[in-house]
Amino acid sequence: MTPRKLKNSVMAFLVAASAVLLIGVLAIIVWHIFISGVKYLNWDFFTKTPTPMGESGGGVFNSIVGTFLITLVAAAIGTPFGMFAGIYVSEHRGQRFADIVRLCADALQGVPSIVIGIFGYTFLVMRFRSYSALSASIALAFMFVPTTTRVTEEVLNLVPSGLKEAAYALGARRSSVVWNVSIKTAAAGITSGLLTSMARIAGETAPLLFTAFGSRYVEWNMLRPMSALPLQIFVNASSPYPALQQQAWSAAFVLVLLILLLQYGAKHLIARVLRVKA
Repeated sequence: MTPRKLKNSVMAFLVAASAVLLIGVLAIIVWHIFISGVKYLNWDFFTKTPTPMGESGGGVFNSIVGTFLITLVAAAIGTPFGMFAGIYVSEHRGQRFADIVRLCADALQGVPSIVIGIFGYTFLVMRFRSYSALSASIALAFMFVPTTTRVTEEVLNLVPSGLKEAAYALGARRSSVVWNVSIKTAAAGITSGLLTSMARIAGETAPLLFTAFGSRYVEWNMLRPMSALPLQIFVNASSPYPALQQQAWSAAFVLVLLILLLQYGAKHLIARVLRVKA
């Protein structure tokens, strides 16, 4: 075997081994959560609120509702900012301000979630003197925006330049090219990026500790404290009571399952819509 073929074989083996290792670690984590949590699931777990500390039974219905509300509001706040920033950076590549926006997005993406939580507590909770789900959504939106910006930019950069040049040759304005060519062509990729961002913020705990605070009751008012699955997992896992620790595993399994179902269902719905339009 020649040195060139040997290097190629070694690199192919390393790439395959890394992929197998990644899949194996993910499978072990998901399997452990599944085994530890699925046996404690029952109807009451999904339909009832937590019992007082130390008592058995109860569920996480309030946390499921809170997770959906906080995540959806955070996505609604962050999606316009993230998409518009990504469009701007993609359309003005090479310009100084676009480079600054990209740098800020990368820097914000690397900020620890606990720092975002402290920021939300300082500028929202202390200012309004109240914990609230809206404060949690705003804090999570700061984590949602940079990921959405970078994904939108990368997806738009993959749109063939020939499509846009053909539109310009027909006399289309820049705004029409962006919305009717670039955005529509990259719609599936942008939506996948939005789902990835939602999956990330749905599992964050630190910002919720400083802003949402938690509640044992089902809350629909975004201006009041509200529970969420990551927050409930943290509280139950930190409890000295074995029953609550078992519920933490079950809640973790439900959180992972909700994220997977969200991504799977949304991607198939998007693919169906795109086929109908085609």
